[in-house]
Amino acid sequence: MRLLVTGAGGGLGRAFLDQVPAHHDVLAPTHAELDVGDHHAVMQTVVPARPDAILSFGAFTRVDACESEPDRAYRDNGLGPQNLALAARACGAAILHVSTDYVFDGDKGAPYDELDAPNPRSVYARSKLAGERFVRATTREHFVVRTGFVFGGGNDFLSGALRALSTGGAAGGLEDRVGSPTYARHLAARLLPLLLSGRFGTYHLAGPEATTWFEVLGRLKAHGDLPGAVEPQRADELGLPAPRPRNSALVSLFAAEVGVPAFPPLDEALRELLSRT
Repeated sequence: MRLLVTGAGGGLGRAFLDQVPAHHDVLAPTHAELDVGDHHAVMQTVVPARPDAILSFGAFTRVDACESEPDRAYRDNGLGPQNLALAARACGAAILHVSTDYVFDGDKGAPYDELDAPNPRSVYARSKLAGERFVRATTREHFVVRTGFVFGGGNDFLSGALRALSTGGAAGGLEDRVGSPTYARHLAARLLPLLLSGRFGTYHLAGPEATTWFEVLGRLKAHGDLPGAVEPQRADELGLPAPRPRNSALVSLFAAEVGVPAFPPLDEALRELLSRT
């Protein structure tokens, strides 16, 4: 297949490019080469490339910054995916767009599946939901993949905490916010099987265990025998501008049936992360 990957410089994009089989023809323009928020640039760049599929990984993911920069959030996370979906429709390509667990409000009290109704609580979450809706409305040949608590990409929360703990520093993790920690390499390895299935729709692809970042840090410290200290945090004590869902853990009703392999256990993902650092 001829694949065009946007957001290739991010953690998920790099993990995908590192694992995609060599027999696929991959185009991975940098942000400088293609601003997905620029409609004309997308149409002039993507359509002539004639990809079979577009993988939309890029996003403005700084949740708190989205509160103070809503125009950028809605441009990058809403209109960017729309532009890519319009290009996909114009050249007959499928599109796989990555979204977030934060589209849910966190009040369910159990993991969210694909049939649960979104109810975003922050600008970031609203902008990501806008991107989902634009993609669905624009082309039938789409995949919307929701994931959450992604780690191991280098610039994410857990990667930074690992660096601190490894050098004897302290790292704090929220103990009152639950999600599905998802190793970037494991997520990336499941995107091509989903794409190749041809079974379009919305899917939740996330790690198999619902837990907190505080718990993850403790397990990471134990697995790596790291010298730093893990400190508990509570969301209301940090004064974060953007509200976070209390429990945005995800589960899929459909992924296994369409041939997406199950995710390895969280502890296995943490050990692999440690082995690669």
